[in-house]
Amino acid sequence: MTDKLYNVGMYLRLSRENTEYDGYESSSLENQEAMLSKFIAVMPGWVEKRVYIDNGASGSNFDRQGFRDMMEDIRSGEINLVLVQDLSRFGRNYLETGIYLEEELPALGCRFVALADNIDTADGENDIMPFLNAMNDFYLKNLSDKIKSVFKAKAKAGHKLTGVAPYGYMRNPDEHTRLIVDEYAAVVVKRIYTMRADGLGYGRIVRELNRDNIPPPRLHYYMRQNREPFATCSEIWQLHAIPKLLRDEHYLGHTVSLRYTRSYRSSKGKRRNEDEWLKVPDTHTAIIDAELWDRVQAVNERLSKWTENAREPQPYLFSGMIFCGDCAVPMMPASQKREGKNTKDERRNTYSCKTYHTSGRQSCSRHGINEDALKKIVLSNIQSHAASIVLDEDSITAELRRKLIGGSSADKADTQRLLRELKQTLHSLDMKLEQLYSDKITGVITTEIFTKLAAVTEVERADVSDKVTMLEKSASETKAKLGDIQNWIRLVKENASITDVDRSLLDTLIERVEIGESKIENGVKTQNISIIYKFVGAV
Repeated sequence: MTDKLYNVGMYLRLSRENTEYDGYESSSLENQEAMLSKFIAVMPGWVEKRVYIDNGASGSNFDRQGFRDMMEDIRSGEINLVLVQDLSRFGRNYLETGIYLEEELPALGCRFVALADNIDTADGENDIMPFLNAMNDFYLKNLSDKIKSVFKAKAKAGHKLTGVAPYGYMRNPDEHTRLIVDEYAAVVVKRIYTMRADGLGYGRIVRELNRDNIPPPRLHYYMRQNREPFATCSEIWQLHAIPKLLRDEHYLGHTVSLRYTRSYRSSKGKRRNEDEWLKVPDTHTAIIDAELWDRVQAVNERLSKWTENAREPQPYLFSGMIFCGDCAVPMMPASQKREGKNTKDERRNTYSCKTYHTSGRQSCSRHGINEDALKKIVLSNIQSHAASIVLDEDSITAELRRKLIGGSSADKADTQRLLRELKQTLHSLDMKLEQLYSDKITGVITTEIFTKLAAVTEVERADVSDKVTMLEKSASETKAKLGDIQNWIRLVKENASITDVDRSLLDTLIERVEIGESKIENGVKTQNISIIYKFVGAV
């Protein structure tokens, strides 16, 4: 085997099953790293480049952040040797592990070493490696079966095993798998059920709750624990929360479990059919009595049948493309029959803010707009841009370049010059490394000196390489944006003679349309309409 410089990536993994079942210290991340680092130090030509860690990640699949980072560095050429404590640290899924070790890593020119299992792909095919993969996979399946058996036994005993407690309940601090009533939220649940039993629709229920400033379930959960909610946590009730709440049998005092099943090789759950769920009655205090429950389910069924018999949804011209300019949610379309002797079969399409309809006036305003009026605005805007391009295409192109790219021709020239200089430096460093290899082989320098000098040179080389990559990426993005500008100009010119707006035109040219709230200024109604084009954005 010829001498070669290896940039080593140490991969460390510790999963929950290790900490709970292995019962020894050698699997700890600290011990893994110490062992591998010592081994690298005594290996000629090996340079410790980076450590990749997945703490608490299962080996059943490869959807792990540390592993993804490592593969990205392998593909970019920063790492050409992966070192692990043993094969199970890399993965326990027999099929996927085999694909990585026998196909993907060799194709990328990356060596793989599993220290404790005495596996080194530089030695050629290893007969024991597939067997070890299979044993690791069997271990994971056996462990998964044991855990599932424990879960099923506890579920049959009425324990609430997974997930957040349903709104209206909280977990018992003395017995975490049992539910106790959250008095504040329970009152809200009873109110929601009562409103539904009286025939109120989901939207009306949501508006009533938001009008009274009642915190929605997730926000209430954080408030109860005196925790700061995530930025994505909604401060208002949303329409989708109500149907699920009105069909949850936990409110009758029953515990419903085993609604999902998942393979030991995947973290993604598959929903079981409802007749496969495990329902254990009378496990905790009921919030809703059977009489109110039955009334609500009758309303649900009646309104569901009414919905089934309603007019088939009609396609709307701007569906999925028109958004509220304030809350940024999609606008909700509606269709009404035109009034008048000669218009009885015609319909008038309008759009308005979905948040306004589903969450109430406190959350957003209507932002209503007529579809015919919006068509005229979009048509006029496209025609205006087409006329400007015909008059002075060069000026339009230059303006778009300033907007999307910025800088000047001089800046571009400076960037190209710097890129050439960095590539020359990179070439010099590569030549320096080759000379170091040669000096080591011929005995001019010792292995120890070679390792130190090579490590320093490699650090410098990596820094220069990163700068080259950044500049090349910037140049590539600039080229792509110039192409976008030309594409937009070409498409506008091709549609310069249009006299109407259809869906095909919108899909070709428009990314989205944002609708502001209408205002009355000096007796005149105004409304801000922002048209965002594909390729170039708002022009």
